[in-house]
Amino acid sequence: MPIAGTCPYFQREKGDGYTYCECARFRFPDKQARRDIVYKYCAHPDGYESCVIKQTMDQFYERKYCSADTNKRKIAG
Repeated sequence: MPIAGTCPYFQREKGDGYTYCECARFRFPDKQARRDIVYKYCAHPDGYESCVIKQTMDQFYERKYCSADTNKRKIAG
């Protein structure tokens, strides 16, 4: 379940040093680099809106569902 104020695509962090989002697995060079990214984007109450990965995923879903709606209208019409 997503935590309020986090990116909807953020999934988890593992003890092996990886951070996972819906479309990527990140391995940072050290803990500070990970914190800099995760706290600025993934787990920031509104910072995640600036993340290029989040923006790309939003666009992907817009295309996916817009295309699906268009295809349904063609079939029904």
